[in-house]
Amino acid sequence: MNFLKRFFSLLSQDSSCDSLRFQAFEESPIATLVVTKSGEVVEVNKAFTHLMGYDGREVIGSNISLLKSSKHDYNFYKKLWQKLLEEESYRFEIFNKKKSGEVVEILEQVHLVKDEEQYFIVTFEDITEQKSHERRQEYLATHDPLTGLANRALLRDRYNHAIVNAKRQHTKLGVMICDLNEFKQINDRYGHKFGDTVLTEVSQRLKSVVRESDTVARYGGDEFILILEQIGERKAFELQEEISGRLTFDITCQGDSCRISLAIGYACFPSDGTTFEQLVEVADRKMYDAKRKYYGF
Repeated sequence: MNFLKRFFSLLSQDSSCDSLRFQAFEESPIATLVVTKSGEVVEVNKAFTHLMGYDGREVIGSNISLLKSSKHDYNFYKKLWQKLLEEESYRFEIFNKKKSGEVVEILEQVHLVKDEEQYFIVTFEDITEQKSHERRQEYLATHDPLTGLANRALLRDRYNHAIVNAKRQHTKLGVMICDLNEFKQINDRYGHKFGDTVLTEVSQRLKSVVRESDTVARYGGDEFILILEQIGERKAFELQEEISGRLTFDITCQGDSCRISLAIGYACFPSDGTTFEQLVEVADRKMYDAKRKYYGF
């Protein structure tokens, strides 16, 4: 308390305000601590102890590195500390660790106050829930909510990157379309909930077949599109055969077993086209040829 009275007196010529300022610091709903230039914590308020789980006596006298999490490396903290020494006010986001070991995302605002020494006033705002919500919204903007696969927007973005690489490296690029056979009948007979189970299983199997560098997207309904980088005709044919084999399987619902299979079409850049639309059109045509063969017409 003696430190804070002296500290607050730096902010005003009216010493009668010191006690009021101290009370405001203690009772503020914003988690706040005071740190020396060397990183030693000299004061914390109640909101800080409530947020981070430490009793004031456990933190005061300790280095602020007590709050470090494993989310950041040495260089991150080195650059951050250098920035704090250069700026009188700095705002940033960081992962900090509570006493319980839980890692939380914190929005920190740091102000430099000069006395005989230099002190930092640091405020903490827990933004873990907010950032989690933002990441979820970003994920849903680029991924299919049912299967977790890339959606149309992300598919197009991945294709644009892949085609740039193919042109630069003079390599081939494959676009493969997969469509479930008799999916409407499955939905009509067993219901949409079971249909969703089928789509999820198919998605997982498709992902398990392709390389990590490839993209599997749910294009809509029971149609999937794969972007296959640096793949030749022969390798594409082998992959198509592997997918056909892995994606032909029986699945049980209500004691009844139904057979799942795919109709597949493939197009290759640059022989079948140079744009996404051209490649999809060729692959789609071949996929429908396979579907007509499956149905026998």
